[in-house]
Parts: sequence; C-alpha cells; structure tokens
Amino acid sequence: MIDLKEISKIGIGTYKMFINNIEHIESLSFAISKGINLIDTASNYQFGDSEKLIGKLISQIDREKVFVISKAGYIQGNDILTFSKFLNNKGTIKISERFYYSIEKQFLQLQIQASLKKLNTDYLDCFLIHNPEHYFDVPNENQSKIYAHLIESLFHLETLVEKGMIRYYGISSNRLPKKGIDLTEILNKNDFPNFKLIQFPYNLIENDASLKNYDDKSLIELCQKRDIKTISNRPLNTTYNNKVLRLADYSNEISKIDDFQEEELFNVFIQRIQDQLTKFGENSRPEDFTPIKYFIDNRKNIANPEAVSRAVEGHLIPFINQLQFDDTNDLKKIIRKLQYYWSLYSKASITQRASNLKEELITKGVFNKEDKRDISLMACENYLNSGIDHVLVGLRKKEYVEKLLSLV
Repeated sequence: MIDLKEISKIGIGTYKMFINNIEHIESLSFAISKGINLIDTASNYQFGDSEKLIGKLISQIDREKVFVISKAGYIQGNDILTFSKFLNNKGTIKISERFYYSIEKQFLQLQIQASLKKLNTDYLDCFLIHNPEHYFDVPNENQSKIYAHLIESLFHLETLVEKGMIRYYGISSNRLPKKGIDLTEILNKNDFPNFKLIQFPYNLIENDASLKNYDDKSLIELCQKRDIKTISNRPLNTTYNNKVLRLADYSNEISKIDDFQEEELFNVFIQRIQDQLTKFGENSRPEDFTPIKYFIDNRKNIANPEAVSRAVEGHLIPFINQLQFDDTNDLKKIIRKLQYYWSLYSKASITQRASNLKEELITKGVFNKEDKRDISLMACENYLNSGIDHVLVGLRKKEYVEKLLSLV
C-alpha cells in the first residue's frame, strides 16, 4: 500500500470523468504509468459513474499502486431510493426534492460499502466527509449540533480504520477556511490518530488557506503542525473579474478559428430555420425563438466548451427536433461544425482572460515575466511552493497529464 509520504504531488480529480468515455480511462492509465498515484472521487460524482470508472481501472492494474480517495454525504439520484430509510432521520437535511445530505455514521458506513463495490476494491485509502457545510444551506435543528455530529462520525470512521475498510479519513469542504467548518473545534478537543487529509479549493484567486485565520497560523500551517495532508481542488477553475475562469492556454487550438466559415455556416443554419418556419405558415422569424436568439447574441462569448455543449444539447437540438424537418441529419452536421467553432471561441476567451490574470500576477511578483510555461503548470507549482501537499487536476486527456509531469 502507498504510504502517505509516497502520494504523488499531482492527483487526478474525477468529478467530470465517465465510465463510458474511452479517453478518460486511457488518460487515467497513462497518468498512473507516469507516476501519478493519487485518484480522487466521490459517491455522487456522475451519480456513481466516476467510482465505476476507477473500479474498471483498478481491475486492470495493481491495486496497491494507487491511493484512492472517495467522499460521501450527498444523497442524490438513485441514492435517494437506495438510502430512503435515512431521508426522514433527524440527522438528514433536505436541501431540495432531489438533494438530501447526511453525515450520520450509519449512512456513511453504508455509503462506503457501496463505494467499495463500485470501486472494485475492499478498502479505501482515504474517506472524506463531503462538504459538511451543507448543514447550513437550509434552516434545520442540526446546525447547532454540527460539531457533535461530526465528532461522532469521525470516531466511527476510526472504528472503520480498525476494521480495514478505510486507511485514513478527513474532511472535504468547499468553504474552508473562512466559511467552512472550524477545524479547531474538532482537532483541539479530540484525538483522531487517522484523521490525515483535508481537501479544499486553492488556486490563484482563492488562496485564503495561506492567511492567518487560526490565531497565528494559516490553514496550511495548522495542518502541517498536526501532520495532516492538504489537498487542493479547483486549482485551475476560479472566478476572476466576476466571471468563471479556467486557467488554461489553448493557443494551438484557437489558431484554427475561421470567422468567415463560421459566419457562412451560421447564415445557412438561420436560413434553414426560416425556410422551415415559412413551410409551416409561421410569420415568426428565427430570432423570435429563445434558443436561436441566444446563439445569435452569445455564440462567440460562451464561458467554456462545456457550457457550449449544454446549450446545444439542452436547448438548440430539442428546438430543432420540434420543427420536424424531413431530414435533420444534414442540419445537425452544420450544428456540429458550428459547435466546434463556438467551443474554439470560448477557448479563445479563456486563453485571453488567463493571460490577463497572468500579467496581473507578474506585476504583483507572483510569476516571473520570463517564464513562458503553460499557466496551468505555473499555477500548480505555485500551490505546491505555498505549502499545499497535493493538487487535484481533472486529467481527462493525455496532453493534460503531460503538461504537469514535471511536478509529479
């Protein structure tokens, strides 16, 4: 088994990874072959598909070559039925009709057992209680008892270590250090010998873990003192100038943008819509319909490729289907070509904004002006130099792995 001191500095975050995506399994295998042995998932990631993907990988490699982290607390999707007996318990919070949350020790144990089955393993290297701050999302009586609940669950996790189900445990929180759980309320009053990992967002903008928020110590220093490993998530996704920003450089890809061809294709697309409306005796214009109007106004300014895909699949394609074209294949081919360009436009925007942030950080002395490396590499190196032990990156492609190998 991998010792805590042997965990790779760069880890694989699998929040957006799917079991049916061949590229994802190939990227995971490639990363492990290059020495990346930290894999992070959660019971709710892709409604369990992320854990199943890792389980498929584990069946192909030596299990002891990877350090697998999973998390639980969320009750969503099929888990609402699977764990229905917990939904009316006092310790379970109803956030919405499709989202419940619990850190009850019995629920966590059953969720760990379900995760082990999906992961194709008989133990977790680490289990993290997943975002306990959800207790404060809606009014409930558990808010005043949050630390008592956490302490009870952590003591129970210690017994699961003794049983061999998990090796270590800890907490993952999206709101540490300022708005999340106060770790000192837990760690100063109790002895948890296998509480060894903390996960939280840390990036070029969200870096409060370096500030002295715990008397004379930062969160990073507090963890170092207690021999707790720190794991950064969201290292390449943040908010900059009130907009979501991915720290990435797509210069090679965006050179393929062809404004003339995109404009020509889009005009053909609009005319096809107009012809179909006329065929049905409609007096409306394409721009009178929200899905078309959205792309007329925003197609070159969508935040990221995932948002482009959601807009196309969730709104544009269903609208096209409603128009009942005799043959939609040709039209959908045009849409796919347009989607390709719209994704490139989003990548151009990401690259420009990331470049602007890089220039700002050069001015502040965070980066060296002469450093021409990819900003994702520079950012992750900065986190490690700041005292973060491990950085989780969504390594969904081999090229993403290759960019960060020098840090492994």
